[in-house]
Amino acid sequence: MKTNCLFLALTISSVLCLTGCNKPTMSSYELIFDRYYVTTLKVSTSADVLATTQNPDTELLSQSESVVAVWGKQGKKDRTHWFNMVAFDEEEMTAVRKYGFILEETTWGVNINRTPKPGLRFDGELVMDADILDAAYANNNEKQIAVLKAVQNAFTLDAAELNFDSAVLKSSTMMVQQAINNALNKLNLSPAYATHLTRAEGMKFDHMMLGESYMRMLIEGDIVKVKIKAGKVWFKDYWIKDRPFEEHPDVKHM
Repeated sequence: MKTNCLFLALTISSVLCLTGCNKPTMSSYELIFDRYYVTTLKVSTSADVLATTQNPDTELLSQSESVVAVWGKQGKKDRTHWFNMVAFDEEEMTAVRKYGFILEETTWGVNINRTPKPGLRFDGELVMDADILDAAYANNNEKQIAVLKAVQNAFTLDAAELNFDSAVLKSSTMMVQQAINNALNKLNLSPAYATHLTRAEGMKFDHMMLGESYMRMLIEGDIVKVKIKAGKVWFKDYWIKDRPFEEHPDVKHM
């Protein structure tokens, strides 16, 4: 009986390997976020960023006078796409906002023709204006929502300088705007959820295309950090193990 069980287990394992089953680790593009972390706000210059972000073999560069983006695409129908974007102070020419994004499609399961499962990750870090951080708010929830709206506005303006350059880059930035909008829709309906933004487990919301999603936002002095993960592949290893948002290393160490 034990021999039969062992044979069955080995057979299942072999089938999984041979049918194109890929574990949805979402780690294929860690370079994107390695580069994101290398850029230091108020310190890194445009020369520093250009020296560390461009990979001419697989990525393209788009830039304006104050914004630089390195982006790429891969897979059937370009469904996996990513970017690193940095905005600079026009006088000091040091980084004041940085963003990292990936929308990755992962195929997993025993059927090689199984529908790909997309997962989105967005990280943003911004130097926030004092007039937003120090304004008089009725309560902390109102402040959190106002800061998130300011993040959305800053990202939209930065992306607008580059969107004309590429349909793929435009699609990527639209995915970020959509995710932030979905989170803000929840907060506009129920402002009390803003208290969840600073927690390790983040604020759960539904992405209109990707489903289960989480956002965390921290304010440290004049720096605002935002992280979004959307799509079930982030939170489940196959059908076996849950991977809660708060247990992801990059969430713990924001």
